[in-house]
Amino acid sequence: MNIKRKRYYIGGLLILFMILAVVTNPTTQDYIDFIEEQSGTPIPLNIDIERNNFFIFSTYAPKIISTGEYGTVHLGFMGKFFKISQGQYDYPWWLASYCFTHSKKSFWKSPSE
Repeated sequence: MNIKRKRYYIGGLLILFMILAVVTNPTTQDYIDFIEEQSGTPIPLNIDIERNNFFIFSTYAPKIISTGEYGTVHLGFMGKFFKISQGQYDYPWWLASYCFTHSKKSFWKSPSE
């Protein structure tokens, strides 16, 4: 097999992988179901789920509404969830700068602000 043909196969597989990752990116409801299945109890009303969508994967963090502190952060990829923080109420260092600069508040400012 020549090099040009290998490049087309690898490129095609990469595109197929990216499409599969985008299609199977978990939703917030998937995360809520995952947490409720793990804990065996429904999520309390004073907890907000913050989702940061990176298209091929997403991060999910439960946030206590009254204090603004975060719980254990999970990474959702291909329909599965992976724990990426120890639950010290923060995002991992490699994700913190993105999450705090792209929070819901920065996206949902009113026109008067």
